[in-house]
Amino acid sequence: MFQKNIFFIWLLVVLHIPFLGNTQTADRPNILIIMTDQQTADAMSIAGNKDLHTPAMDKLAQNGVRFTKAYCAQPLCSPSRASLMSGKMPYETGFIGNVPEKDGQWPDDLLMMGKIFQNGGYKTGYVGKWHLPVPTTKKSQHGFEYIENTNFLDYNDAATPSFCARFISENKNTPFLLVASFLNPHDICEWARDEDLKMDILEKAPPPNQCPQLPANWKIPDFEPKIVRDQQKVSFRTYPTVNWNADQWRQYRWAYNRLVEKVDSYIEMVLASLKKYNIEKNTIIIFTADHGDGYAGHSWNQKQILYEESAKIPFIISKIGQWKPRTDDMLVCNGTDIIPTICGFTGVPKPTYLKGIDISKKIANPTEKLRDTLVIETDFADNDKLMNISGRAVISNDFKYIVYNKGELKEQLFNLTTDPGEITNLAVNKTYKKELIAMRRYLKQWCKNNGDSFTSGL
Repeated sequence: MFQKNIFFIWLLVVLHIPFLGNTQTADRPNILIIMTDQQTADAMSIAGNKDLHTPAMDKLAQNGVRFTKAYCAQPLCSPSRASLMSGKMPYETGFIGNVPEKDGQWPDDLLMMGKIFQNGGYKTGYVGKWHLPVPTTKKSQHGFEYIENTNFLDYNDAATPSFCARFISENKNTPFLLVASFLNPHDICEWARDEDLKMDILEKAPPPNQCPQLPANWKIPDFEPKIVRDQQKVSFRTYPTVNWNADQWRQYRWAYNRLVEKVDSYIEMVLASLKKYNIEKNTIIIFTADHGDGYAGHSWNQKQILYEESAKIPFIISKIGQWKPRTDDMLVCNGTDIIPTICGFTGVPKPTYLKGIDISKKIANPTEKLRDTLVIETDFADNDKLMNISGRAVISNDFKYIVYNKGELKEQLFNLTTDPGEITNLAVNKTYKKELIAMRRYLKQWCKNNGDSFTSGL
């Protein structure tokens, strides 16, 4: 047997036939998508936040491209996750509120990420929080052959790295797609209600004067659409912070930062498995979140609102030890762009109906111009009960236009370059009438072109 093996290897060398003992190749890289829940873009030390320490997230940014203007499709769990798994906006999928894990809801002709890659010859795995309108057991639809740790249990996040390691060890010799989906820092919702946390435990918050300073935009801004605060009063369980003072908000930010640090430690464990099984160099990692959190900006906890803290998310594409660090300010929507991007990296055929951009082109050529304007959406809900309050945001390189479908005052316009905290509503300033009208027209035409039935009535 030994002599036969030697002869076989000699034959391959003489005939110049590649040896495929390990079928992983550079043109079929592994894809690892790491996703947190409710993490705002600025909640990383690599983003300049000195109130927390995130070495794993920083490591990804130090070995890849950090996109500084990345947004979710809709700042709510199920709609955003359905968008990530389909590559379509929530208004297109119909999943605009939180929905139960129930069969028969997801359209048969709408391919899910796992199925796309399974069809493309990849091994597929999903570990952690699911919160999608498809049963985890229906593998024929979602396409994830290996799916674990999706039920809500104590310390789910702590178990996710182990399940990921098992998948990686079993598939280290074949190209794979793995999604590692963490719940934290979502536990901030329970912390704000003074309830037991789902994923971890936190010590008691220190006195307010030992907690992070509040952001410059922590107060409710002038000329904000009234409908926003009316919605906030619908459910104390969702918004227990309505009458909080500055000290309480400082402690909130302290707790939120600790939860981000906890999930960062679990992310490091997942990254360690890539190194352990010697596939780090052939794995492209995308780090993101399903949506952000108010983080005390505009006195807001939770998500749903279209302010930066809730809608803007971390987005890093990394190849550890292979890529040099840089930042990129191209507008990104993780919901529509991830599937085209990972198809671009791997050669897996992309569904022709997808409209998102392939960011692999931007990685290959940093000067590539792929998008200069982005539209995202929201539908306010009390968990799975829709409030019939819809909104859209148009984001350009400098300006952001937010408009809702109800209320006497519906619009906000911000210059994100000079006012990144979205404090001054320029929609009520006649000096910016030209910019306001241009944004209205753009959104109206965009809705018409893309089959979006949203209307503000303006």
